Amino acid sequence: MAETTTVRVRTSTRDELNALSTERGEPVEAVIRDGIALLRREQWRRQAEIDARAAAADPQDRAEVASVLRDLAG
Repeated sequence: MAETTTVRVRTSTRDELNALSTERGEPVEAVIRDGIALLRREQWRRQAEIDARAAAADPQDRAEVASVLRDLAG
């Protein structure tokens, strides 16, 4: 049997979670796991955007990207 635990949340949060679970026809745990995965992807996307902006502002990084693109274009 899988380990379980209790997480304290406001009753309004619990109610929203249960409503999402019902709407999706999935267990609450699946909704939580999907939410965590979505948050992680969004966090990764935001960091990638920050990194891309920093690279775009750096002339050396821009030159390196241009070189890689030329190589890929063959």
